[in-house]
Amino acid sequence: MTNVIPFPIRRRIARIADPPAIPAAIRQAMFPEASAMDKIIAVVWGITAFCWTFMRFIIPLVVFWQFLRMMWFWNTPGVHAGWNFLAYFAGYTALYYFVAFYRPKALRDQDTSRGGRNGRR
Repeated sequence: MTNVIPFPIRRRIARIADPPAIPAAIRQAMFPEASAMDKIIAVVWGITAFCWTFMRFIIPLVVFWQFLRMMWFWNTPGVHAGWNFLAYFAGYTALYYFVAFYRPKALRDQDTSRGGRNGRR
């Protein structure tokens, strides 16, 4: 009973020094300020991604309708249904790529410091 431990134990914790400040030129190179066009693209991407759950069911129906129209008017001169279908299909493919794989620069720079998957530039 001679070994009494005082309660609560107060241990000295060494203070961690603040990291050195990043110079402005390096900070600008690492995290460039997004331009106005980048911000507009980010807003359009956000609205499109928000509406994508609804649009991904409606747009393929329109593309399928254009496909059926193309098949019906295949040999009719002056209708250009094949080109219409190709334009709708290319637009849907580009929109799908834009929502699924593209990440706007204005949103990319914010996620870089978090160390997540979105750290690509």
